[in-house]
Amino acid sequence: GPGFQDGPRQPRPPKPDIVHKDDHVLIVNKPAGIPVLRCASPTLCEMVDSLTGARRRRMRVANFIDDECSGAVLFVATRDTEDSPRDQTHPETSYVALVEGVFDESVTKSGETISAPVASSTGQGATPSTHMRVLDSGNGLTLLQLRARPDLQGQIREHLALIKHPVVGDQRHGCTRDDLHRVAIHAQQIRITHPEDDSAQRYKCQAPASFWTALGKEPPPDALPDREAQNEKEQGWDHVAGWYDSLIQDRGSDHHQRIILPGVMRLLDPQDGEKVLDVACGQGIVSEYIVHHANVDRVLGVDVSDRLIEAARTRSTERTEYAVHDAQSLDSLETEHAPFDAAVCVMALMNIEDLDSVMKGVTTQLKPGGRFVCVISHPAFRIMGASAWGWTFDERTTQPVQFRRIDRYMSTGSSPIVMNPGEVARGAPAVTTVTHHRPMSAYITAGAQAGLTLTGCEEWVSDRESEPGPRARAENHARHEIPLFMALRFNKPLADS
Repeated sequence: GPGFQDGPRQPRPPKPDIVHKDDHVLIVNKPAGIPVLRCASPTLCEMVDSLTGARRRRMRVANFIDDECSGAVLFVATRDTEDSPRDQTHPETSYVALVEGVFDESVTKSGETISAPVASSTGQGATPSTHMRVLDSGNGLTLLQLRARPDLQGQIREHLALIKHPVVGDQRHGCTRDDLHRVAIHAQQIRITHPEDDSAQRYKCQAPASFWTALGKEPPPDALPDREAQNEKEQGWDHVAGWYDSLIQDRGSDHHQRIILPGVMRLLDPQDGEKVLDVACGQGIVSEYIVHHANVDRVLGVDVSDRLIEAARTRSTERTEYAVHDAQSLDSLETEHAPFDAAVCVMALMNIEDLDSVMKGVTTQLKPGGRFVCVISHPAFRIMGASAWGWTFDERTTQPVQFRRIDRYMSTGSSPIVMNPGEVARGAPAVTTVTHHRPMSAYITAGAQAGLTLTGCEEWVSDRESEPGPRARAENHARHEIPLFMALRFNKPLADS
């Protein structure tokens, strides 16, 4: 974003993996976000040059997939023929895609074919068609297998958006989900006529495991593993720091900017000259927002991740400071700025195991009368692996109705979440962290047991709007009725009772 130009250096794009290689063809697994031929370097063709060494001048691409997609791309060795690489091999590609929403029983059983012009249509020949088959569903998403004819640029994404099931991560076509932080299409299999002997050959390049884990399902045995953190024993947020910082800094979050941050300021109500503690501050977005919107004396941000604190310090202003410190041991935090007038913890408590220790530590650091504002994903409606969107019809009006299904709520539990599965588009490795589900009462009780008094509670909904369509009204109604976030405000009593 503006003013945040000196952040950590971006990691190098990942290299493609070789799926098959012989004297005539090369098939590689293209990372998402890497252009095949044109656009900014490095392109896939440039990467293949380095992979094939001395043979690189003789390899030409035969099938193109969208830049945002991952998966199988075919290169063919040139020979003494006027035929193009595509004419030599007649490649046919099948895809898997993770899409928003679930399908009715008839589509799930029999599949569906979408036929409609797309932006890249020439107007000649048959109308572009995309056939889809449901592989699995869960968490309000569906995994599809797809074949497109004639497989034009952007065809699959346009067709799926046309039936109001846009591909996850495809904001261009109106998707509101970004579970994988990429456009979730993968070229899974390519069938070719081999140029050596004209035999029919199939080459499979299975999708990343994250396509299934996003559904809350077990990936198949041959699913490609998501790239692990360099140190598998890393815990917390340090191993996701580079990706998380880039995500917030470069792309931002409309919910963060339009709903969470203004709501925090309203509940916190920082006064002139006050000192604020930002607990689990990440890369300092909340801290910097506070000093830019209030005349506070100081904001101290603490986080257990060295890398996130390093990123925060690159954008620190004269009224913000950052320190590496675990939110679960705030009672041992030594700082000249304590005690604080107020404290915040934004979108982090559900990722911290020891909630009681956080609440007790906040109480220790606050002045009598001090405020503590925390924001979390709404624990009643956003339960990892136990909540999902669904569809039905109003029998009276026959209009579609979107609902939120909740499978469990009172039970506490921890779930691994993929923070960056398949995030090859931004060059970061796939990594995971843990989220902890607790009912609302757990947060209120933890605050009370730490000596804090609940003085405010707000539930915040999305302000997004669907593109016009048959389900848009129902989607908008559901967004405005079912909250995304819950915000709590506690106060430390002025004196011990």
